[in-house]
Parts: sequence; structure tokens; C-alpha cells
Amino acid sequence: MIAVLLGATLFIALSGALHTLLDWQVSSSILRHAETKTAVWSDQFFGKIPNAHQMFVEGALSEEEIRQLEKSFSMVDMLHFEFFDEDGQRIFVSNTTDPVTIEDSQNKAIEVYRTGEPVFAIHHTDERGQRSGPDTIVEAFFPATLPNGERIGSIEVYVDVSELEDALEDSFEEISWILIFATSLILALPAAAFVIRTQQLRNRDMRLLELTKYDQLTGILNRNSISETLDQLFDASASTQRLGILFVDVDFFKQVNDRFGHACGDRLLKHIADILRQSVRNSDDMVGRFGGDEFIVICRDIDEADFQHLYGRLMDRIKVPFRYQGQNYTPSLSVGAYLSEPGDTQKAVLHRADLAVYAAKRRGRGQVVEYSSDLEGLFKQEEPRQSA
Repeated sequence: MIAVLLGATLFIALSGALHTLLDWQVSSSILRHAETKTAVWSDQFFGKIPNAHQMFVEGALSEEEIRQLEKSFSMVDMLHFEFFDEDGQRIFVSNTTDPVTIEDSQNKAIEVYRTGEPVFAIHHTDERGQRSGPDTIVEAFFPATLPNGERIGSIEVYVDVSELEDALEDSFEEISWILIFATSLILALPAAAFVIRTQQLRNRDMRLLELTKYDQLTGILNRNSISETLDQLFDASASTQRLGILFVDVDFFKQVNDRFGHACGDRLLKHIADILRQSVRNSDDMVGRFGGDEFIVICRDIDEADFQHLYGRLMDRIKVPFRYQGQNYTPSLSVGAYLSEPGDTQKAVLHRADLAVYAAKRRGRGQVVEYSSDLEGLFKQEEPRQSA
């Protein structure tokens, strides 16, 4: 009887300990998830949006800027957000409903600004006394930091983590009782299995993120990422920066595949992607694979001289022979170049760069053609010839 009582007591104690461990691990994962999301958004906001610094300091945002902000937040499941200056004074509050009543926000904002360390807290619906809205959110204060490292204030946001919490709890619900019984024998093994499983889920999420952002063959941005980038650039209506667009087609790529095999073709695409990355100016220039043997380069805030120098550098570097299985092959590229003008739309920019690369192919390939208005009749000239 005593042994049974001791065993039951041990089982109950171990069950409680394991449930506590599970709850802690879920909370820890949620906080790390929220921290990653806020860090990614902050980097994109201050690094990718041209007038982000001005928007933050002035606080008085236009409807378009507010829409742009709310769109960027919705992409990472963020809800309400506020901007604070270095003295802890609110300079902007979003139009969304405040899901949590924050006490002593000014002191928190000042502390985060001075220390540079973010502060996070988890809130549940029953704690807030609300019946609507997300079940679980994370309240986050983090420093507003420019790309050069300068702190200009702090930002308060709420991240919706309801789906992540449900996924983590469901993931371990089926194995929780198995872990409880196993823990009564060996504490270390179930705990280790739990940690490993959590890491596997996190790694899987990271792999899925990479799959949705980068081209798996070349490692550069894929078409969806490039399209999202162009959407953001052309959504920023207040921006007057000029964009340089290069459409790059690999000449005779089908012949390379037919003669040397698809493995050689894949190696060639990787080689060209590397040359494109080496030819751009810095991280503000983006290189992506648009599909098949087509690539695109987006150069932000560039003038005509720098743009011409950039694609000249590209054409010089592509002359270096590509070596495969003891044989040398010198790639050839047809490149269409277009430097945007004020008032251009995304559709117009892509259309003109596409016309230019089409002209480069018609003129003999292996060259760069800059867009000019006389190219608009190319397709019309081609139609009668093909139908003749």
C-alpha cells in the first residue's frame, strides 16, 4: 500500500512537473517567435522603406503611409502599434483597437530606448477580460534602430501568436501522456525528446520560410520575393527614387542542356547567379531568378552613370569561361535595361525592361539594350513577319 501511495505521489509530482515544463517550453517558443517577427519587421521597416526614419520622427502619417505600415504589420500577424520618442512620449498610435491596457508605457519606452534591450510579455484573452480578438498575444517593446545602429526611440506592438500556441500545444498533446509515464522512469530522455521535437518544428518552419523566399537551385530571391519587393517599392508613393531594372536572359541555354545535360545547365545557372551577385553595388540591389533561364536585377536609388557602369561590369565578368567536366564554355547574356522615370508604374517598368531584352536578342544576343520609345513597335513588326 505504501509503495502504491509513493508511486502515485511520484506519478502526480512528475505529471505536474512535466506539464509545467511543457507550458514553459510553449511560452518560451512563443516569445522567441515574437522576438524574431519584431526584429524582422524592424529591419525591413527601417532598411527597406525609404522614408521610414521621417515617418517615425514626425509621427503625423498620411493615409497612404498608415496603410503601408498596417500592411507590413499584417504580413507578420502584428496588431496594434505605437511609436515613442527618446523621452518616452507617444508620437504615433495606430488606428487599430488597443487589445491590452498598458501601465507605465512611458517608463517602459524610456527603458527600452536607453538599454537597447526589448521587453516581451504574454497576454491571454481571459486575463484581458475580453471575449473577442486573438486568444493569445505578445506585448513587445523594442528599440527603433536605424540601419547604422542609431536608436531614435522605441516601438510598442502586439503580435498575434494564437495559431502558433495552438500548433505547439496540439503537437505535443498526443505524446504528453507517454512522456509523463516515461518521465517516471527516466527524467532525462522525455525532456530531451521534447526539446529535440521543438527544435525540429522550428527548423522546419525556417526551411519553409527559405522555400517561400529563395530559389532553391541558385540561392537568390525567387519570383514571388521579387514581386513582393516591387509591390513595396511601388506602394511607397511618396518615394522619388529611381529604379534600375535589368532583365537577363541566358543565350542558347536549351542548346547547353541538350549538349552537356541538365546537370551542366544547373551549374551554369548557379554560375550566372553568382556573377550577378558580384556585379551589384550592395545589399540594396536585389538579384532574383524570374523563371527558367531568366534573371532580374533591381537597383534602388541609382543614376544613369552608375547604372551603365553596373551592367558594363556584369558583361565584362560574364566573359570568364564556365568550366564543366574539363571543358570550358563562355556564357552569353542578352540584357534589357530600363531606368525608371517619375510616374512609372510597376507594369510599365517590367514591360519596358522586357522589350529591351527582346531587342537584345533580335540584334544578335550577347549585348545590353537600353529601353527607348522606338522599341514599342517591336512586337507589331514581328507579327507580320511570323504570319507571312
